[in-house]
Amino acid sequence: MDVPILHQQLTPVQIEAVEHFSGPMLVLAGPGSGKTRVVTHRVARLIEKGVKPWNILAITFTNKAAAEMSERLKTLTNSQNLWVSTFHRFCAHVLRQRAGVVGLQPNFTILDTADQKQAIRQVLSELDYDAAHYPPGKILAMISNAKNDMITAPMFVGQFEDSVADHFTAVVAKVYPAYQKYLLSSNAVDFDDLLLHVVHLFEEHDEIRSQYDDRYQYVLVDEYQDTNEAQYRIVRALSQNSRNLSVTGDPDQSIYGWRGAKIDNILKFEQDYQDTKIIKLEQNFRSSKLILAAADSLISHNRLRKAKELTTENAEGEPVELLHFPDSPVEADSIARHIRHTVESGERDWLDFAIFYRVNSISRQLELALGRHHVPYQVAAGVAFYQRAEVRDLLAYLDLVNNPQNRAAFVRVVNVPLRGIGKTSQSRLMNYAEDKGLTYIEAALQADEVPKMPKRAAASLKAFARMMENFSLADSGSVAQLIEDVVEKTGYTRPWSSSQNEQDMQRLANVEELISAARNHDTIFDADTSLEGFLETTSLVSDLDALEGDSEKGKVTLMTLHAAKGLEFPVVYIIGVEQNLLPHERSLREGNPREYEEERRLLFVGMTRAEERLYLTASSYRDLHGRSMPTIPSDFLSEIDLVQTDGTTLTSDFPETAYRPTSLASSDLSDEDVKAIRAALNRPDKPQLTTAAALLAGNNSAASLPFNFPIGSSVRHPRYGLGTVTAAGGFGHRRTVTVEFEEEDRSETFIVSKCPLQRIGNR
Repeated sequence: MDVPILHQQLTPVQIEAVEHFSGPMLVLAGPGSGKTRVVTHRVARLIEKGVKPWNILAITFTNKAAAEMSERLKTLTNSQNLWVSTFHRFCAHVLRQRAGVVGLQPNFTILDTADQKQAIRQVLSELDYDAAHYPPGKILAMISNAKNDMITAPMFVGQFEDSVADHFTAVVAKVYPAYQKYLLSSNAVDFDDLLLHVVHLFEEHDEIRSQYDDRYQYVLVDEYQDTNEAQYRIVRALSQNSRNLSVTGDPDQSIYGWRGAKIDNILKFEQDYQDTKIIKLEQNFRSSKLILAAADSLISHNRLRKAKELTTENAEGEPVELLHFPDSPVEADSIARHIRHTVESGERDWLDFAIFYRVNSISRQLELALGRHHVPYQVAAGVAFYQRAEVRDLLAYLDLVNNPQNRAAFVRVVNVPLRGIGKTSQSRLMNYAEDKGLTYIEAALQADEVPKMPKRAAASLKAFARMMENFSLADSGSVAQLIEDVVEKTGYTRPWSSSQNEQDMQRLANVEELISAARNHDTIFDADTSLEGFLETTSLVSDLDALEGDSEKGKVTLMTLHAAKGLEFPVVYIIGVEQNLLPHERSLREGNPREYEEERRLLFVGMTRAEERLYLTASSYRDLHGRSMPTIPSDFLSEIDLVQTDGTTLTSDFPETAYRPTSLASSDLSDEDVKAIRAALNRPDKPQLTTAAALLAGNNSAASLPFNFPIGSSVRHPRYGLGTVTAAGGFGHRRTVTVEFEEEDRSETFIVSKCPLQRIGNR
């Protein structure tokens, strides 16, 4: 390929980055500046200069980005030997080659979040702790944060085992090492272990590190501002022999500090690599001039950054608008009506619109309003395909075939479909396996020797174990055929096969889609590694990857600001730009300047997703924590060049629809409820943005309303078992709570006055 052809679609600054050959380079890439094009063209240029494709490693953060980059590179280079990977996939590859060094077998299982929670529940049970009082999700978050900071279980125990200030942390110090023992005995790892094990491989076995360093002589890392401590150390380990490291990123888009990302990795890059070449990509190809100017004026208030001046040759466009509403129901209804009217007038398509928010809980009223106005929408990070119950069940069967030591997979499917193997029988089997040093499958083959095991359960366990052995022996290398065999031999889909129930039909469709995905995988991968590769792919896919690959294009997209990173839309609404929401109350409460600046970066990322129109919204009252609360506008709004508008005028010229926003007078609340709410809220009739000073001077705070099930409280349901209240809404006899249940891995919403929930303890 001629050099001029490679350079045709590049700016002079982009060409400079592409032409860089040796030594470290930092590319500071503003939003919409074409950084993916720079990375792919640079790889193509390296190959053109004689670098072997297998000596190049390109790393990014999502499967979608890696796939997109791979496709571009195939077009540019016509090479099949290039490897573009995520950090986790790269580490999984290294671990399978060096599994024995860290005490694993090459066929280890990568546990997803649900399986990790199940593992924690079992560990808690073995340690005689109640999962209702020690939520597995919270424990996993603490363990994950520790692993991201390279704090191993023994190190964590040394720091916190005797903690008297924080009892919960002291419990985690007991759970963490037991959890790691559980993983090792199951020949399994979690996502964080993939990174942690590889760091230890590279840092404790220099000969292994050196082999990979010598192989990958050119390392390119995208989204470097999102790297955590473990990822930082992996990159360092691969850049000692050959220092041809190129990283691309933007400190202004570092928004994942809460999950371990360290902005200092990119801010101090030149200190780590002192002869670094720095290139700034400041030309934006996405947004209008006014949108870009507003975003730039916001982010300029941050101190933890590397200064850039964003420019664009796009049209000036329309001013950024701040829409303010009397309350959040009116906000939701006005946005829904505005979108529908714009589409029906022929100006836009549904897919042109996106609505972003800081926290998931405020999307509920939007979803209701969009539904009422017949606006098609999709919610990012909903129940992703590989997290659906029937898909997870079948994947658990495949996991057991691939890795018979996998305890979580065994527990998930040993009684699915129902085989008469209850929890007590399962517990007896597990204890027997522990005592004898057996896998659960091996113990199941000896079920009639397990003390106090009922004969029926023992027979079912032995039949199940023999069936799993037969699946392993009959494995032909085709993943699709194996799934079909599992479905047939277990009768998994039999209860739904003749059902006309929509949910059952959807379950069948999901099973068929899984088989289709497996067939596609069979055609790409060699038979001898097909099952292992398929399971790895399904384990590492993210919810956002699933959304981005969705074939449903004619829908409005709803998502959190964190999920919006890397996407772009012609029209963007960012709702709830209010104090305690954006910036989040945690950053204000703790007074941490770093957290506060990350909140500003989060708004910056959301704003720079917009191509042509950008609306920011705020309401005088918003439904939060089960109450309608008075709010004040975000301090960030004073840092942005924008036009303020009464949001209710957004749709004032539209034809009236059958639906009007629900008011207290028109609702089905009792008279007493209405009086109580009006007295508590003292709501103004017209929209107004209340300042903090005015709010304090008027003592205009919402009174506490009766609430038997606070968010975060532990509850028990006679059918679904233990759970935690995650959301609440409504008033009086219409009050509702949403509960996330542990055993069923499901979420349900109940009317408080009618539900059989029982509060547990004071939580």
